[in-house]
Amino acid sequence: MSTQVKSIKARIYSIRRGSFGYSRDAIVIIPGVESMVDAVKFINSKVVWRSRAGAEIVGSVIRVWGKHGQLLVRFRRGLPGQALGDAVDLVPK
Repeated sequence: MSTQVKSIKARIYSIRRGSFGYSRDAIVIIPGVESMVDAVKFINSKVVWRSRAGAEIVGSVIRVWGKHGQLLVRFRRGLPGQALGDAVDLVPK
């Protein structure tokens, strides 16, 4: 019997802002997750962004961002500007 892990569709809301530039860090929103308590269970989950050309950038959830269930994701490479507003696949741990 094999257990298949389902991915959850999330959306890139913004990049992490600051005077330094955090192109690797993105703020992600999961539909239906509205509080910190619900978002904590996604820490250390894998996140994959796919471009229209088929390139993948992989990252992981570092921590909860804010009080309304947003997640801070650090990607292995910097995200392009076209990634803002795009969907990502989040695979729970």
